[in-house]
Amino acid sequence: MIRHASLMALLLALLTLTIPEPGIAQPCGEITFVESWPQQTVLDLPDIPDAPDVWRQAMAHARERVDIASFYFSRLGDGKDAYGPAGVVDGLAPVLDEVVRAARDRHVQVHVLADAKFYRTYPQVPDWLGGHDGVTMRTFDAGKAFGGHGVLHAKYFLVDDDRFFIGSQNWDWRALGQIHELGVLVHNRRLTADLRRVYDMDWRFAGHDSTAAYDPLPGAEAPLVTAHGDTVLAHVVASPRDHLPAGIPWDLPAMISMIDAARDSIHVQLLSYGLTDREKRLFDDLDRALRRAAVRGVRVRMIVSNWSTSKYRLPWLQSLAKVPGVEIRITSIPQLAGGFIPFARVEHAKYLTCDGNALWLGTSNWSRDYFYASRNVGLVVTGPGAPRDPDRFFNLSWHGPYAEDLDPCGEYSPPRRN
Repeated sequence: MIRHASLMALLLALLTLTIPEPGIAQPCGEITFVESWPQQTVLDLPDIPDAPDVWRQAMAHARERVDIASFYFSRLGDGKDAYGPAGVVDGLAPVLDEVVRAARDRHVQVHVLADAKFYRTYPQVPDWLGGHDGVTMRTFDAGKAFGGHGVLHAKYFLVDDDRFFIGSQNWDWRALGQIHELGVLVHNRRLTADLRRVYDMDWRFAGHDSTAAYDPLPGAEAPLVTAHGDTVLAHVVASPRDHLPAGIPWDLPAMISMIDAARDSIHVQLLSYGLTDREKRLFDDLDRALRRAAVRGVRVRMIVSNWSTSKYRLPWLQSLAKVPGVEIRITSIPQLAGGFIPFARVEHAKYLTCDGNALWLGTSNWSRDYFYASRNVGLVVTGPGAPRDPDRFFNLSWHGPYAEDLDPCGEYSPPRRN
């Protein structure tokens, strides 16, 4: 009887482990947050992987296909502003070497998509990559494809059919060691297929084939597990609104819905924040959502870089900072001890978290052109613990030595950028 009871207990335990709880989907992939942090700062979270390592390893594991899209590409030593002080390490160079090695040694098909406007300033890396067998490079003119003044502002890559990276990091040596950035590596076949439809659309536009048929399969949420063991749901989103493959949601309504559903806390971290575009058109969709949240009693906290203290952006930030319940901090990352680096030493991450239960992480700053005219991509993740690492990333900057409260009535001077 004792043996029989023990056997029954063992069988019951096995059934408990293998039968999913009703209503909870089982994970079919993994999600890992990836950071970049400026050398000689205290902004490193040691247990979050660094982008140079993650990118290099992803390229080293490619077996069939690599698709890369970036606003611009810049290797240390290329171009007038691509030089750094002595001793600075170029984290991008080993990644580029791994891309070439994948094409040359394993016959991986590599596609490189660069923004046409920035390519005129930064042609060296795309041309160098495109000069290797197995690598095809195209430039994408989003203004012609979408109309208006848009650009390919997205920064992402896909490897084979099962993984991709989305983040604030351009393919720039500074983004991998001299700028504070956040991205996400996702292992999931369905989500990879969704993002690849965005890539394929732009690749065809870049090849002047705007009549190609696109896979109409709708996008879908996928259950993933985080590095902390949280089971979450995720789906791919993108902009601009009028130029998306069928089934890929526009990111702006998803972000507004997240903010409107918040009941406790909202964290936002951005390079820049503005309510008008170059045509002086008002874009206050996100601003109004943040204000509504504050009125409901949600604690709204925002970090923006000191690049946002220009006369065109500062008044909007100061107006928002006057709302009770809204706190805004400006970060100023000190220059490297060895000397000034152009377009570096800045907060560049772009994400939103709500109530420790929802996350949008993408490539858009918060002004109109990013959502209506330019190609951007993002990932929306929901579930308890979904923004655990991004919230830690946020708190490190918020409580760190480089942040100061924005004075709603103060005067500021933008820092030198180049």
